[in-house]
Amino acid sequence: MTAPAMEKIEIVRATREHVPRILELAQSRSLQGVDPAVASRDGFLVSGYTEEVYRARLVSAEHFYVAVKGTDVLGFLLAYSDEQIEPDEWLNHRIKTTLGSFMVIKQVCVAREAARQGVASRLYHHVLEQWTSNPVIAAVVSEPPNEASTRFHRKLGFEELTRLRPPDGRLRVVWVWRKPRESMLQTQYTIAVDLYKHEDLINWNKLNNFLYITAGLAATLAFTLGKEGATSAGVAQGIAAIITVVGFASALAFAIMLRFGRRYLQARKAAVVDLEEHMAWHGGHRIVGRHAAEPGAAWLESSPTGLMMTLLPALVALCWLAMLAVVLVN
Repeated sequence: MTAPAMEKIEIVRATREHVPRILELAQSRSLQGVDPAVASRDGFLVSGYTEEVYRARLVSAEHFYVAVKGTDVLGFLLAYSDEQIEPDEWLNHRIKTTLGSFMVIKQVCVAREAARQGVASRLYHHVLEQWTSNPVIAAVVSEPPNEASTRFHRKLGFEELTRLRPPDGRLRVVWVWRKPRESMLQTQYTIAVDLYKHEDLINWNKLNNFLYITAGLAATLAFTLGKEGATSAGVAQGIAAIITVVGFASALAFAIMLRFGRRYLQARKAAVVDLEEHMAWHGGHRIVGRHAAEPGAAWLESSPTGLMMTLLPALVALCWLAMLAVVLVN
């Protein structure tokens, strides 16, 4: 969805007129009658609230919002403080004994046609920006695993607090969010960027060392097989075979090191992008992650340069194998 289109989406307080659509959205994400694999990928709800429950929560819940575009309700979020917990909410009462005061995000749901367009994030941030206390929790069903919800909460900065099994038998992962300190965010961002640059520098140093070693081995091989090499052809062949084996092992080792080094680099980059995403909601700007989500910009996430860096030692390893075959045949 383009930026102008996203600007037309508004977050407003839910009203009685919104309840039928809210119920429809919740039922569309029900786990009942859905392939668990599809539900895990797309997200699901297990709290089978009725229309009467939603109407009651319009009054009792401090935070009950819908994301609307014109007259169309694209999603909703239901959240309330520990003071509004119902007597039958076993899990929330257990958490209250540990955390004391908190806010629970009970349900968040987005229409399937509006999925992955930032609607849920806008709903969450609308609530998190108003909640001045700490912490905020969200209990996510993990049997079956709700992978979509897990990825979403991690992206928004939630951390796993504990795992509990309520009387309904479905294990829950309880995620917690605490309002970050601006100075802490700045410090963490600086560290994350430094680690990202450090990992990139290490990879380039690995490649340089590999090229030096390869050049040295190739020069030694040429000398061994040349007129100035060993006087005995048998000795020269044996030494040449050893050199090619060492060259192959070296190339293979560097290919593996660079492959995992590239993975570490991508992990560091992802950490920087996640921090930028969080800081952008507080007035910051995306730098490393800028334009990464735009169509045709997949190369920004996985640079072709990194791929060539990994492939080069693998190709050299094949060359060493071919040279070993030539040495042994001759």
